Parts: sequence; C-alpha cells; structure tokens
Amino acid sequence: MSVKTEITGASVTVLKRLEWADTDAAGHNHFSVALRWLEEVEHELRRSIGLPTELTGAIPRVHVEVDYRERIWFNQEVNVTVGVISVGRSSVSFAFVVENLEGGVCIEGRHTAVHSPNSHGGSQPWPEAVARSFVAKT
Repeated sequence: MSVKTEITGASVTVLKRLEWADTDAAGHNHFSVALRWLEEVEHELRRSIGLPTELTGAIPRVHVEVDYRERIWFNQEVNVTVGVISVGRSSVSFAFVVENLEGGVCIEGRHTAVHSPNSHGGSQPWPEAVARSFVAKT
C-alpha cells in the first residue's frame, strides 16, 4: 500500500518530466531527483494553501526517508504528490509519491520539517493560521 493513503491534510499533485540532467549513467532517474521534486512540489503545496514565502527558510527538514520502487526513464512523465500526514506543535510530516501515468508507484517516502524561524534557536510552535492551513484538505 502506498504512503499516499496516509495523507490526511493539504496536498497537491504536479506533473513532472524526467530531464536528461536528472538521469544516471544507465538513462534512468538519478536518486537525487526524488528529493528535488519533493522540494519543488512541497513549495507548490505551500503556495497553494497561501503560506507566506518567508516561511521557506524557517522550516528545515529533520527527517527524510525514500523508497525507490520503479525506475523512471529519460523523458518519462510522472505525477508527484506531496501531502500532509500530521501536524504537531512545531513539526509537520509529509508523504510524497511519484507515480507513472498508469498509477504505478515509482518513488515514495515521508519527511518531517520543523518550524524554526530563528536560525540560532530551536523549534517554535506553528502560528495557528499555518497549522490550520496544513490540515485543511485541498
């Protein structure tokens, strides 16, 4: 079962294409493209729910896990979904899934970020409006 079923809050899906620069020597996806797509689509999610761009530098990732299920080949289109699993006092956990256009899971994972607006301090509670935005279904 895909981690996509764990998404209970806001989510977004973006169509992506594997570019030549994102392949390895064998012509399929380099492992790092999953993290780049994750970041790009997470930013799109935050834009889609109206979160301020200043938040971007204030929510570092503290945990990332990725499972690679199927290779993605040069020029292949895929759907990348990022969605909220849970929101804590100062953390947010996401699921992300990369699916081929037939719905097969190629890559999936989870990651957690924390609200840390002060670069010299630790985590701080989410502003109430931010927490509400994360949990609202989109």
